[in-house]
Amino acid sequence: MENKLDKNPFARMIRETGSSIRKDLSDIYFKAGIVGGGKICYSILKILEEIPFTRLKMEIAGVVDINPDAPGITLAREKGLFTSNDYHDLFKIEGLNLIIELTGSLEVVKSIVDAKPTYISFLDHFASLLLWGLLQNEVETESLEKKFGNYISWMSKKSKLIPDYLPYRIMVVNMDKSIETVNKTFLDGYHLTEDNTYGRHCYEIDFGPHRNRPCARANGRCYVDEYMDEIREKGIYSTIEEYVDADNRSRFEVVTLTPIYNDKGEIVQILEASRDVTEKVRLEQEALKSNTFLQNVIQSTVDGIIVVNQKGKILLFNEGMERLTGFKAEEMVKHGHISSFCDMDTARENLIKMRSSNYGPKGKLNPTNWSIKTITGEEIPVTLSASIIVIDGKEVGSVGVFTDMREILEMRRNLEEAHFQLVRSEKIASIGRMAAGVAHEINNPLSGIMIYAELIKKNLMLLESENSQNIEDIQEIIDQTLRCKKIVSDLLEFSRQTVGKFSSFNIAILIDKSLNLLINQPLFQNVDIIKEIDANMPSIAADMGQLQQVFTNLFINAADAMEGKGQLKINVRFDWKREYFIIKVADTGPGIPDDLKEKIFEIFFTTKPVGKGTGLGLSITKNILQLHGGSIMVDSEPGKGTVFTIELPMGFVDQQKE
Repeated sequence: MENKLDKNPFARMIRETGSSIRKDLSDIYFKAGIVGGGKICYSILKILEEIPFTRLKMEIAGVVDINPDAPGITLAREKGLFTSNDYHDLFKIEGLNLIIELTGSLEVVKSIVDAKPTYISFLDHFASLLLWGLLQNEVETESLEKKFGNYISWMSKKSKLIPDYLPYRIMVVNMDKSIETVNKTFLDGYHLTEDNTYGRHCYEIDFGPHRNRPCARANGRCYVDEYMDEIREKGIYSTIEEYVDADNRSRFEVVTLTPIYNDKGEIVQILEASRDVTEKVRLEQEALKSNTFLQNVIQSTVDGIIVVNQKGKILLFNEGMERLTGFKAEEMVKHGHISSFCDMDTARENLIKMRSSNYGPKGKLNPTNWSIKTITGEEIPVTLSASIIVIDGKEVGSVGVFTDMREILEMRRNLEEAHFQLVRSEKIASIGRMAAGVAHEINNPLSGIMIYAELIKKNLMLLESENSQNIEDIQEIIDQTLRCKKIVSDLLEFSRQTVGKFSSFNIAILIDKSLNLLINQPLFQNVDIIKEIDANMPSIAADMGQLQQVFTNLFINAADAMEGKGQLKINVRFDWKREYFIIKVADTGPGIPDDLKEKIFEIFFTTKPVGKGTGLGLSITKNILQLHGGSIMVDSEPGKGTVFTIELPMGFVDQQKE
């Protein structure tokens, strides 16, 4: 055991090299910043405060820790030193030339080494043992052991030199790979003892189930040999390595290599700190997979999704929300606030509802009708579902899902209108059948009146050859009865289904028939009807009943548009070159807005209020004309009336509806 005590590496190193190192450092002034304001930081500050150093010239310029209540950072504030929660702030201290890292976190070490300026030196958690050794010699008392009790325990045994309480397996090897010392965590982790460890080469140690063969780290690689150049250049090497254990399972460990120098600045030893992080790596990999999957789900959903903190700052803004509002996700996450597109009073009301159990499950908001604003200021109706985000029992924010209701509301309106039109169509069909029946019933007595009127006329002509007044009166009865029969005949022809019954007729007669059904109606009493019809036109071969419906509908639409006051102009001519009839129906109404011109021929579309209209619709008018091989076009300007232009072939052309 005497040999082992004499071989205490750190004791010997500090004892043999401390004097020369201190001589070299006596002319160097260190202005240092400490990262990690724990107990070790506290002890260093107290030692530097209580003991004047004449050989080691060091000033602690600042302390950084994410915990503002850590003992070291608390003492630093009391001493008036610079404090912060971000180590980058240390780089701003004028004259700073040394960073002392005391957190023990390899991630922090990597981050500092990558971020620090080149003129600032760096002393990591393990290399700081040299500093502590210098402080130990300087103090020349064991009081330092007690103040650093949670980090290092200077014991008489070598395994107590390196902090045994650390979770890292620590080993110091000489340049010939002989083991100088290890900590208790190393011995316990590999089921070793001091007797079969000290003095042996590292590649001779049996690491048991933690290695598939001695020193077979990542297929027989030696970290010291492989990364010596990087260790010399950067002063540290750290990585996460994967290896296969004796059970052929992949495992991961974090490994950090730090050089130990002699008084000549030569590397004489390597300190290796390693720790098994298999579970951590696997959890991180699973978390990464889950996070990637969740991000894909959030971004690919059609609905808009946002996450905000308690102050309303945007933390997440998915692609669906971009499409809905026009705001860019990147800008919203950087600088956005919920007030950019939401009414804050309503947002607060919804938050109150979520915190109550009167509007659904507590912490959640059942689908609620709302409206949001786009980047252009447009109001968009949405349905909002929301939930409060709680972490460790503390409310940290909320998530909201916005469903665009524009198409749904438009669909509802169309369905309601379609339902009304269908109901009205059924009513019109029923009225048509009833009208046909009534016309038949009226036609019979009219025939009787005609017969008896003719008989009376003949008798009067025989009896009253000299008195013509009675004969004229009877003739008036006959004429009016004939007029009634013609109206009934037109009504029957209009109501009768005559699809496929084509005949040859004069189109002027068709126009007159259509007008005769309407001109005595109140809607047409103040409408001035002008007909411009070419006299020398051929006959048209078509279904008269269907075309009568077309023109009747156009005439009624024109009168409705003029509200019963205005001019209805009907122009009919024949294009002999193309052999097409050109019919124009013009009114002096308010015209049709540009945005509605493309819609007026859609099924069930109407600009009239509910309860008005013929029930035929321009869509049916267009279909009838297409079935006849014709077409219909509209020309209108707001405030200047509307002109419908119909083109029909002289002979029927069978054209299937697309």
